[in-house]
This record gives sequence, structure tokens and C-alpha cells, in this order.
Amino acid sequence: MKNHCLIYRAFGLPQEVVQLAEQPLSLRQGEVLVKMLVAPINPSDLIPIHGAYAHRINLPQIAGYEGVGKVIQVTDPQDEQMIGQYVLPLRGEGTWQTYHTVPKSELVIVPSSVDLLTAAQMYINPVTAWLICTKELNLNKGDHILLNAGNSSISRIFIQLSKILSFKVIAIVRHEKYKEELTELGADLVVLWDEETTLPQILAYTKGKGVRAAIDQVGGKSGETMARAIQPYGKFVAIGLLSGQQVDWAFIQTLPIQAKVYHLRHWADSVSNEEWQKQFQQLFRLVEEGQLNLLTTAPVYPISEYRQALVEAEKKKRKIFLNLMPLECDNQIE
Repeated sequence: MKNHCLIYRAFGLPQEVVQLAEQPLSLRQGEVLVKMLVAPINPSDLIPIHGAYAHRINLPQIAGYEGVGKVIQVTDPQDEQMIGQYVLPLRGEGTWQTYHTVPKSELVIVPSSVDLLTAAQMYINPVTAWLICTKELNLNKGDHILLNAGNSSISRIFIQLSKILSFKVIAIVRHEKYKEELTELGADLVVLWDEETTLPQILAYTKGKGVRAAIDQVGGKSGETMARAIQPYGKFVAIGLLSGQQVDWAFIQTLPIQAKVYHLRHWADSVSNEEWQKQFQQLFRLVEEGQLNLLTTAPVYPISEYRQALVEAEKKKRKIFLNLMPLECDNQIE
């Protein structure tokens, strides 16, 4: 059985440094063998390949932070009932590989009612949004939060969570075409980005009070404008850098707000397995109840066409999925 993986041995443009390679499989006691099926390509998957976290990444490295697979082998006979179950193998090495060996205790079981493309993206964006809303921001009913990159996958999750947790969302977008769609999804106000007019619109809408918190995915001038819209003692949370430019942190620190960069890995590295499982089960319930819907209408590239997939993902225009079915198989997502 061959394990093909997408691995990078140097930092740089993903389509240039990521390579398809073979690695031997070794199944230790207490582990299960997972046949990987599908994984999304997120900005958070690409950023470390570019070298942003070079100080803490040991090369070579298998890429990918999330994905879904199916258990096909166990080491303990009493775990044989796990064979055939769909799972999220998340707390080990990269997920962009055709097979994955994972300690059985760390697997997240996917409910049978959840489709595979949804399951594949249940970690990075949903867990980040859920933890920020429920653990970081201490939101009260009716509080406003401000989002830039309003049409992103995670912004759509924040908008849906606002209806579940009773807060309000102001979303900043760069194209008029997203206004109606995001309003229908549940955004309370959708503002077209303009360096001169965006802030006055937000302050007018909140009657001069400003917002309780801002979630910055862009950085640069967009993030700085958001910071100025936050009410005293509110929170500025940076989760992305789509512009490629940092906000002026020295300026933000002069404001009467709390500001931080949020790293999901800090939570993942420190949380107990019980708490880890609890967050996923809560989110799966929201999906099953129809309160949380993730985008599944996106191109799916076979692992053999990974370079084309990475080029498309680098354009940052739409979500891309990798079909990780072993190359010797028929490459159909089950």
C-alpha cells in the first residue's frame, strides 16, 4: 500500500515548492489507519508554506490542516467497529495525504447525516469562529461585531452564528454583488469598502457608539479602519492577512481597546481531548439542525492535479477541495 503525500521541503510559492511524494506507512499500537478522502485548501494551509511561521516549522512538512477520511484498519481487535466510520484525523501531521495513521483517541467521528465536503471543512473556520464568539468576545445580546472580507467562508459562519447567539454583524465587502446575498444570510448591515466612507457609515449605524468587537482578516488599512470603529474596552481580533500587509500595531495600541492575533493552534495544543470533542459535537449538531451551512459548491481537484489546485487557491477567489483518494483508486469521492 503506497501513501502519497503533498510535502514541502522549502518555503515559497505553494505551486512551486509543494511536491507529490511517497512515504512509508507505519501503524503503531493504539493507532488506526485512515484512508483520506477530501480536504479543503484554506489560506491557513498556504501561509506556512510561504514561510510565515518558518521559526516553528520543521522541514520537510506534509501540508494541510483539515480533511475527512474513513477508518480502514485498527491495531486493537476491540476497535473493529470503527472500520468504515468517517472521521476527522486532525491532531497529527498534515492531512494532504492518501493515508493517515492517527491515535484512535484523537479521532473526531463524523455523524452519518453530515456530507463529506461539509465534514472536511469542520475544523479551521467553524471552530475558530465558534471559539471567538463563545470564549474570546463575551458577547451580549444585541452587541455588534464588525467583519472585513465579508464574503469569506469564515465570515459566512460568523453571520450564521449571530442568529444562534443573538449578536449583530456588520460586514465589509469590496463588491456590490455580495450585499444582497449576505443580507439574506443574516448580516445586519453590509458596507462597501471605501477608505474614506466606511468608518462614518459604521459609526452612523451604531449611533456613534461603535462596535463591540472587530474580526480582521485583511490587515492593512482595512484592519486599522475597523480598529477605529471599536467602542472603548472592545476587542480587535486579527485572524488573517489577506492583503499581505500588517496593520499598524503601534497605532492600534494607542486606542482604548484590547487587540490580539488569534491562533487556533494555541487552543488545539492546550485543550483536553474531552473539550476538543465537545466543540466538534456542538458544531455538528448545528449542521444537523440546519442552523449552520458550509459552502460545498466548489471545484474538487484530484491529488494528481495539486499544482493546478494550488494555483487556483492562491488567487483567493473561491474555495478549492483536494480529492485525496489513493492514486491507484478510481478517484471518486464516496
